[in-house]
Amino acid sequence: MTNRHFYIFKLILALVSAVENNYLYQLNDISRNIQGVQILDGISLNIQSGEFLALLGPSGSGKTSLLRLFNGLDSPTAGTLDYHGKRIEGWDIGLLRQQVGMVFQEPVVVAGSVRDNLIICHRWEKSIKPVSDLDLLATLDKVGLQSIDLQMDARSLSGGEKQRLALARVLLNQPQVLLLDEPTASLDHNLAHRIIRRVAELHREMNLTCIMVSHDPTLVRRFAERVVFLHEGQIAEDGPVAILNQPTTSQLQAYLAEEQ
Repeated sequence: MTNRHFYIFKLILALVSAVENNYLYQLNDISRNIQGVQILDGISLNIQSGEFLALLGPSGSGKTSLLRLFNGLDSPTAGTLDYHGKRIEGWDIGLLRQQVGMVFQEPVVVAGSVRDNLIICHRWEKSIKPVSDLDLLATLDKVGLQSIDLQMDARSLSGGEKQRLALARVLLNQPQVLLLDEPTASLDHNLAHRIIRRVAELHREMNLTCIMVSHDPTLVRRFAERVVFLHEGQIAEDGPVAILNQPTTSQLQAYLAEEQ
């Protein structure tokens, strides 16, 4: 068997394995280096469709940097990242971000009405199917904003309402994946739990794959199914959320002790 045939054989085996294991994402030895600073170092990770995974770790551990790779906002400097069995850099970026939506820590709200903010992506990306006001109202209802008027000035909304508006805007694209970058960090405890509880409900109702960056172990324990704990750009622990009750590494033990 030639080297070329061996490579093709290995590629076919990898693709078959991905389908059989229902892997949505496959990360192999991913690193990211910015101006000589190693942000991510040798990350290997498989994520199945329909998971609710939390990326947990101290500030500067690489959580957000890893999250931004999943929809092509950033690119790895080494290693490979596959989405649906295809290299992520081979995806059309518009289609990728339609399927993989992201809610940021600070909600993006532009000048204009609630309706303007909801349809802004549809104005930029002509391939996205047009939506009616009934669609918009139904999506607002999904995130608990059923009492909000479409003509209301979006900038007049409260912080929690703006975050739910940002979530509704992503849901309009009917994504397969929802990326959440500490979306409740600036909200009070009760409101944060209400918003993530709704995300968890949508995860089940829509079979969404959710990947959430968080610094809050209590929030993660309550809503996530799996935890990937990052320390200095590497995966220190990876497992079901129950690992937070019995951490095996000194890094996670120390982190949880500080967050109590």
